[in-house]
This record gives sequence, C-alpha cells and structure tokens, in this order.
Amino acid sequence: MTIIEIEVDENILREAEKALNIIGMDVQIAVNIFLRRVAIEKGFPIPMTAPVTSQRENVDIQEEGEKEPMYQIRYNNTITAKMVDEVWLAFLRCHKGYDTISNLKYAIADNSGMNSGSAFIYLNILTKLIKGEPNTRTLKMKDLEYFMGKIKSELGLKEYQNAKESLKTSIPYWREKLAGSFAEDVEKNLNGIWKN
Repeated sequence: MTIIEIEVDENILREAEKALNIIGMDVQIAVNIFLRRVAIEKGFPIPMTAPVTSQRENVDIQEEGEKEPMYQIRYNNTITAKMVDEVWLAFLRCHKGYDTISNLKYAIADNSGMNSGSAFIYLNILTKLIKGEPNTRTLKMKDLEYFMGKIKSELGLKEYQNAKESLKTSIPYWREKLAGSFAEDVEKNLNGIWKN
C-alpha cells in the first residue's frame, strides 16, 4: 500500500464527500476506484465533456400548462430518514410482487427527492439481503441498522436470518475491496445487536 498526498480545494472536497456519502462511500474509496479504472482502461476513465449545469435528474421537458415535472428536482445531497422510509415502503411493494425495482426507483424519487440511482441501489441491497445473497454495494450503517430492524419486525425470522447470512457472506468482499470500517462495523453488529 502506498500513501499519497494531494491538494484539493476545501469546497470541492466537502461537496464530493457529501455526494459520496449518499452512496455509502468515502473519498479514499472513490480515489482507489478512480485509480483502478485508470489502470484498467489505460487512460482517463471519465468522459471529458462540458460541465454539469443542473442537478435535475430524470426531469422531462414540461408541456405547456403542466404544473409539476415528471420527476422531482433533487436539492438535497444527503439521504434522509424520509427517503429511507420511502425505500422501505417501495421495497415492500416489490417484495409482495406488486411492482418492479425499475419502476419503484422513480416512485421513490418522486415521493422523496432521493436520487433514482441511489434508490435502485438500496432496493437491490434489500432484495439481496432477504434472499441471503452476498452484496457488493453498501449503504450508510444507520440505514442498514434501520432496514435490519424492519426486516426482523415486519418480514419475519426467515428473512432476518437470510439478511444476516447475506451480510456474513459479504464481509470478505467488503474487507478486501473497500477502504474504511464498513466490514468491521457489520461484523461487530452481527456479533452484537443482530446476534439474535
């Protein structure tokens, strides 16, 4: 392992940290991913285009007379408790077979302002948890703790045991591929608050 030191504008770093926090990542992980992509692609892995001028996501051009855009403009760079609640409600619809993740990610964006990409990731993580399948994606620990409580209280023991198995089988991947303490925090919770 090599330690590098770089100079970054404080405002850019702060904004990058906020954006990365949304997807359960930190700056160190992002830099590692970026450098790996450079090595794999043998060049700069990000298209060099005009700068982004808007934070609108999935907003269709409004027809004359329309009052609201099809999908909300996202002003909040942080995943909020309302967004997490909205993910859980949408996940229950998916789990019961009433809708698909592809559709529900937009409903979550409409109802809470959460980025549809983040909603898609959260829904997929939940699906893998209750199936007992390993996850390569992560989310904020407090959101994972919330979802584990919901799985246990609302879905039952079988799904809760599957979720714990999913986490156990995911730890080696997270430990190897991710910087930070996410794997250790999950392991600590599996031996603590999620033990029973």
